[in-house]
Amino acid sequence: MRKFVLAAASSALLLSVSTQPVKADDDLLRLAISLCDFAKTDDRSSMRRKLKAAGMRLRAIYPAIKCGADGSLLRVATVNNAFEAAKFLASKAGDEAINAPEEDGKTLIQWTEGLVAAGDASKQQFVELYKSKM
Repeated sequence: MRKFVLAAASSALLLSVSTQPVKADDDLLRLAISLCDFAKTDDRSSMRRKLKAAGMRLRAIYPAIKCGADGSLLRVATVNNAFEAAKFLASKAGDEAINAPEEDGKTLIQWTEGLVAAGDASKQQFVELYKSKM
């Protein structure tokens, strides 16, 4: 089973607005799962539709979404060569998403450059994308 973690701050914010706290948690979990799946399959338009239907801005919830052991949405998109999804995520998530160190202590650019250095030249386009968003 996939593990998805939503930070307590985002949950608390949404719970404070909701009259049904359990429903809000379920909705957030479903949103996170969907976004992770769309990042894997390079489905930019579904991401956009899902966020709009939920009334959420990606910038507000991005730090709270982790796609299990894969990490952030941008890392998932990168690993799965989902370039269109990565372009959408990078533009909507903001500079903080690219510059903030993740659990392994590496920023998205450092991590992606590591993939290129390890011999995966297909990730160079992601390095260039992420650097252009800084």
